Amino acid sequence: MANTSKSGRSRSSSSSRGSKKSPSKSSSRSNTSRKTTKSAPVQNDSSLESGFKKFASSKAATPVIFIAAVLLITGIDLLVSWNKFELFFKILGVEILIAVVVWIVMTLVFSRQSTKDSNEPLEDEV
Repeated sequence: MANTSKSGRSRSSSSSRGSKKSPSKSSSRSNTSRKTTKSAPVQNDSSLESGFKKFASSKAATPVIFIAAVLLITGIDLLVSWNKFELFFKILGVEILIAVVVWIVMTLVFSRQSTKDSNEPLEDEV
């Protein structure tokens, strides 16, 4: 009977030892996982995308985009007209007229907004 009690004690002591070690292991695991979540986020921008963003914010973007748009419109007009130059110049003339009218309307709208804003007294003035 003494043997069974010793084995019972050893089992209970080993099980209690195991339970004592498990919280320390779990706490070390949680500390490890906390360290990995605090790392800096990784940017997934490709070099092409970041280069395009830098170009779009530069001063050279506006003229390059304008020239590309003119070339694209001219190319589409040539494709539509099938090398019938009378039709090409009619289409191009209509597009230019539409662009001028839109430009004049936009200029008038934005000039009215700027005059409204300049006529209103500033709140900071005393």
